Amino acid sequence: MSEVHDWDDEDDGEWVPVVDTAPSPPRTRPSPPPIGFRCDRCSTVVPTGMAECPRCLSPVGPPRRGAGRPGGVLRLVFRGGGRHLDVPRGSEIRLGRDDGWAPEASEFLADEDTVSGRHATVLHTSDGAAWLTEVPQGATNGTRVNDRVLAPGSRVRLSNGDRVELGPEVDFEVRGIGEEPEEAAP
Repeated sequence: MSEVHDWDDEDDGEWVPVVDTAPSPPRTRPSPPPIGFRCDRCSTVVPTGMAECPRCLSPVGPPRRGAGRPGGVLRLVFRGGGRHLDVPRGSEIRLGRDDGWAPEASEFLADEDTVSGRHATVLHTSDGAAWLTEVPQGATNGTRVNDRVLAPGSRVRLSNGDRVELGPEVDFEVRGIGEEPEEAAP
């Protein structure tokens, strides 16, 4: 309760205290600081301060112009389980179930029946470009980039955020390609 003064005309014309009986508004607790937010890709709670989702490894926060992975590493983030493959600049990685032909990828593609033993390659050039090529003999269930079907032996340049499908059940997202420099005006 608070005290207010009012003019008293009946007595001797002086200010007298008047008690305010209106209830004061309830005090609200300040909201606790946020502990994180939901990943746009997989809805996992990402703790505040993290740069990528702990589940799907997607970058979080506002996109940064020219942002690439430290050291120029290209990352292929597979759907579900946080599996990924890193491709350093100037190297190539093979994608498939054959552990002799694709040793890195076969570790987690070995049980994927819709992926061919020798499916495709990803080349990350020294200048930062990335290229996907389906094997020349073709992959049994095909390869798609953003729903575009690749022909056997053909290659396509990858961009940050592209979705690549190795058959109908396995896909990954391309991360870490910096934006290409703008071409000079003629």
